[in-house]
This record gives sequence, structure tokens and C-alpha cells, in this order.
Amino acid sequence: MTDRLCSKPKLHILHHLPDNIKRFGCALHFESEKGEQFNKFIQEHLFHTNRHSTSCDVACKFGKQIALQHVIDNGSCLNE
Repeated sequence: MTDRLCSKPKLHILHHLPDNIKRFGCALHFESEKGEQFNKFIQEHLFHTNRHSTSCDVACKFGKQIALQHVIDNGSCLNE
């Protein structure tokens, strides 16, 4: 049973975590909660789509948000 559990990547990384903390210090970027929280936004958006082209709908939605954030941050698309 332990062989089956250790074959999963996340558990394998956790197996090496104590040694990595001793070697490199604080364990930054080992959490998976941010990715799991991001799924909530995708699911909320998919709830409001017609489910015919979900990948395109999600990509367009987040692309528009990234473009808007770029403009708000005084970004420019013009070559100077």
C-alpha cells in the first residue's frame, strides 16, 4: 500500500521536504492551495457559459482580465 501512495508526485515531494528544508531553508512554493483556489474561479465562470467551447470561454475570460490589468497598471502595447 505504501508503494502505491508514494507513487503520487505530491506525496513524493513531501517525502523529501524535511531534507530540503535543512538544505535550502524555508519551504516556499510548496503549497497547492493557490492552484486549488484558482479552480473555484474557473468553475464559477463555467457555470455562466453554454458549455459548448469551455476551454475557449475560459481562455478569453482570463485573457480579457489580464489585458485589463495591464492597462490599469499603465501598460502599453505601443513600441516606442
